[in-house]
Amino acid sequence: MTNSILVSLVSQQTIPNVELIKEFGDKINKHLFITTAQMQNQLEWIKQASGIGISDVIEVDAFDTLDIKKKLGEYPFGDDEIIVNVTGGTKLMSLVIDDFFRSVGATIYYVTGYNKEFIKLYPSRGVIKFEMKNKITLNEYLISYGFEIEEGSVYKQKNDALMFMNYYLNNFNELKPVLSTLQPARNKKRIEVKAVKNLNKLLSETNIIKPDGEGMITKYDTRYLTGDWFEEYVYFKVKEELNLDDTEIGKGYKINKDGVSNELDIMFIYRHKLYIIECKTSVSYTQNILQNGEEKEKNTNLLGEILYKSDALRNKFGLFANTSVFTLSPIRDTNGKTLENMKDHIKRAKLSNVTIAAKQDIVLNKSIRELLKIN
Repeated sequence: MTNSILVSLVSQQTIPNVELIKEFGDKINKHLFITTAQMQNQLEWIKQASGIGISDVIEVDAFDTLDIKKKLGEYPFGDDEIIVNVTGGTKLMSLVIDDFFRSVGATIYYVTGYNKEFIKLYPSRGVIKFEMKNKITLNEYLISYGFEIEEGSVYKQKNDALMFMNYYLNNFNELKPVLSTLQPARNKKRIEVKAVKNLNKLLSETNIIKPDGEGMITKYDTRYLTGDWFEEYVYFKVKEELNLDDTEIGKGYKINKDGVSNELDIMFIYRHKLYIIECKTSVSYTQNILQNGEEKEKNTNLLGEILYKSDALRNKFGLFANTSVFTLSPIRDTNGKTLENMKDHIKRAKLSNVTIAAKQDIVLNKSIRELLKIN
């Protein structure tokens, strides 16, 4: 019986390797990775994400055609059926390796990065375009790009988030002072309900969170009231409308790479692409400050800071990652014109390809496909 070997070229973009490894699955008896000295970390991330233990590795000089040809010629392929994924590597590596494997009759594939599609480059007879049948999980995607992950969790039920959304929209003026008091105490272990004006009224009318026997609520309750409910509202909306399972979507993930940690509100995989949503009930806040001995109000817009975070993270998630901001702050006036204090941020968002879904869009109950511009 002929064995099959999958040859993968390693580069910064690791997910195409993981995709074809999963796609061919048990049909493959052996894995061979062609890599460079600079891509050792990426190789380990691919193997970890794919669950590959033993594999063969050829390390080449990415800019030396003679070195690449020599090392390929020395590898004992024998009578193995050879399947090659030329999506990775440098352009020179890909060209030289493609030429070599055509000469030995291998089947060569390329992952396009669009619509779960991969194509057969050689031989060109028969079907040449394929759609991947195997899903990529959120964890596999993150691991393939070198992230250490700590999964988050959902605190309440879908109906609770829906109900709180309705309450928030209809009672915002009453809620605002309560939430402003709670916001700085998000990390406090416990809060006495009667110490916060109108908090007991909020809890009674929403009936989602109940104080303990001592009249206290936990920090998780506080976090839910001050914004986590909105994250969960978006989480359930995305999961339901796109028909995602638990392995494809996560809330409150903590990720770490190169010693830099981030916590992300919503992340999910849809048709092999990563989507990241930052959820903010409000992108602006007002605080009282002392100026020349007088107390004055200072308005701060957080949208610029959120966009900066999105820009900083984007390059770490691969070529096709999509980032967006969902907020219950108004971005446009009743005539559809962008508010003056939002204009510069909206321009920057467009330049950075960050999608913004504002209060007007969400209240109209636009679908996730509409909000994220998913075809």
